[in-house]
Amino acid sequence: MTDDSQIEPIYSTEEKSLQPSVGSAMRLLLATFALLLIVGSVVQMLHFEIGMLVTQWILILIPALWYWRRYRLNGAVFARVRTLEKKFIPTILFLVVCAWIVNMYITTSLASILINYGYEPIVAIPYPTTIVHLLRYYFVIAISAGICEEVFFRGTIMPSFEKHGAVPALVLSALLFALFHVSFINFFSIFILGLIIGLVVIKTGSLWGGILYHFFNNAIAVTYMYAASNYELEAFLEPVSNVVFFLVMLLFLVGLIYGLKKLQRQSGALPLLPNRANWLPKGWFNWASGLTITIFFVIAAVELLLGFGFFEM
Repeated sequence: MTDDSQIEPIYSTEEKSLQPSVGSAMRLLLATFALLLIVGSVVQMLHFEIGMLVTQWILILIPALWYWRRYRLNGAVFARVRTLEKKFIPTILFLVVCAWIVNMYITTSLASILINYGYEPIVAIPYPTTIVHLLRYYFVIAISAGICEEVFFRGTIMPSFEKHGAVPALVLSALLFALFHVSFINFFSIFILGLIIGLVVIKTGSLWGGILYHFFNNAIAVTYMYAASNYELEAFLEPVSNVVFFLVMLLFLVGLIYGLKKLQRQSGALPLLPNRANWLPKGWFNWASGLTITIFFVIAAVELLLGFGFFEM
């Protein structure tokens, strides 16, 4: 799938009145978002790993599968549940490493600016400190999130928007993916992550490409957390100047651009941008999306107020 003219029918024609739409996808996201905040966050506070399993496999995956059944969707066509060609795997891994470094730089730079004004970052996820702890994190954060969040966002939300064009579907699904993680500090980096994963899914024609990307991205993050908690990475990196960090980031940014171009060549698909009509699908702003955005800003404001010490929880 490459442009509007190449988008295949993505729903069953047995009952034409029963079709996924922007509105139905936004209502699904809002309901799942509410479950995540009301149930998932509470269970995660009681026990992080069990809470993550409940959040991913029950609160995120099951609503997506229900949506497929509700609209009688063909998973192979609608969600691209197709075999991933092996030629894409090295490119995906290369993209993961480059994009992770770039996003890490963006997030740490924003945090550093806020820290200069008295902000104290909130540690939302306890760092793994042992190998067993690390292995459990690989399962709950890398494997579980890689599968469940991709089925939900790139296998359900994004294709529900695609009749309005591939680019609007890609941009809005990435935006919603970032809102779903309810973090001001990480918003921009997660938005970029969502864009790249969406491109990988579209260009490879396989949801497994997005799952693989998401898995390796989160596995790198978990490994970094383990290293940071056991080997004092901050002390090791402190002598490195900001200029060196910036140059390294630029090098990986060039690598990211090269990787995206290589992905485009491997897919043999037409570029997306020349075929776009709009950046966002028609009807994207409705009561469900408006409420989702409002909830995000409320939680992001609480995150900032907590970080600046206006109150404690």
